[in-house]
Amino acid sequence: MNNLIFIFEAFNPNKRTTFFKHKSYTNYLAYSEYAIKNKNTEHGLFGKIEKFPNIQDMKSIEPINQYIIKLADNKVPVYRCILSLDEYDAIRLGYDSQDKWKELFESKIVSFAKKLNIKYEDFQYCGAVHLEDGHPHLQVMIWSKQKEKKNYFVKYKQVNKMRDEFTNAVFKDDLLELYKEKDLAKKNVKENSLITKLQKGISDKKLLKDILQYEKDYSNKKIMKRTIKDKDIRNIASDLIKIKQLLKQTQGSIKYQYLKKYPDVIKEIDNLSRKIIDSSLDIQEQMDKYILARQKIVAFKYSDELKIEEAQKQEKEKAEEDILKMIGNQILNFERVLLNQKENYQQVRYYNETENFMWRIFNCIYFSSRQEEKYLKKFEIKYKKQLSRQAKKDKAINKLNASSFHWEDEI
Repeated sequence: MNNLIFIFEAFNPNKRTTFFKHKSYTNYLAYSEYAIKNKNTEHGLFGKIEKFPNIQDMKSIEPINQYIIKLADNKVPVYRCILSLDEYDAIRLGYDSQDKWKELFESKIVSFAKKLNIKYEDFQYCGAVHLEDGHPHLQVMIWSKQKEKKNYFVKYKQVNKMRDEFTNAVFKDDLLELYKEKDLAKKNVKENSLITKLQKGISDKKLLKDILQYEKDYSNKKIMKRTIKDKDIRNIASDLIKIKQLLKQTQGSIKYQYLKKYPDVIKEIDNLSRKIIDSSLDIQEQMDKYILARQKIVAFKYSDELKIEEAQKQEKEKAEEDILKMIGNQILNFERVLLNQKENYQQVRYYNETENFMWRIFNCIYFSSRQEEKYLKKFEIKYKKQLSRQAKKDKAINKLNASSFHWEDEI
């Protein structure tokens, strides 16, 4: 498993044990058998210390060691940070040299300083790279040159952000492919949604006009009773109408996040979103890819298998919530257009040729309705002289429950 081990330690400067922890740590960093030594020196220390501008050229680091001992004695908070890679990844990514690790750490100093509540110009550090078998790593000590900096506490949330920044920097090429997979899968989920097909129609003024004309025709003439045979689409259409009625009882912005204060509305929207997901194998496939990509990305953050498993479980839940929110906002965008129209739905029926083209439903119904009118007129012209008024009435009653539109052709 590719990952970066990130350890950040903050010691209480008021404890006597903290002093002894820092007393000999500088020498350990510089003279460890695994330390990458600087040119023309016996130590591997480098860093940014105002009083020692040329650390890598110093023949002896004893002045630095005494300086840090004095910091500890004066109870100045000194932090420790360890960055470690698997040996294979270190070699593959070029982290088998001091310059590479130094460049990585110094690229994050501005961000680090902000998270530690240290001014950038006051940020001080020294460290060394240890090429230990199996896990090459960088170890550093961090502090502020301002003596009034006494609060040593760092929130765990900030530590996690530091880890994420280093992970993204080290594995940027690997993660880039995963992020592309994640974004593409999410995009495909969105584009395959039935609501998206309807949304495409909303921008078409002619289609919107057709929709409103259909509503008017249906309300006035009550035709098109048996146009739907797909149960799933019929249920989705009914849910859209139900949500529209619920939204009329809300106040404020019609957005998913804002509507969370209306649990009943959110429940109906989530239920409809799940129906839309269940109605399409393509959406389900892309959703699985989206979840898997997110789980792969989060696995880079941890080395412990149990932590990875727990993080991936949480990531799956977050991904599912993210998809529900995305489709929920699509539904609300569609509902917003319907709510802005003056006409009111009496009862909406949909005609659907394929689920992939649901956005054409209204248009298809409208033209089918108009076509039915033409046949009715032709029927009247053709048979009005041959059938009495009562005969036409009887014929209409007999054909009332016919499954086809054009029952006159059967005469």
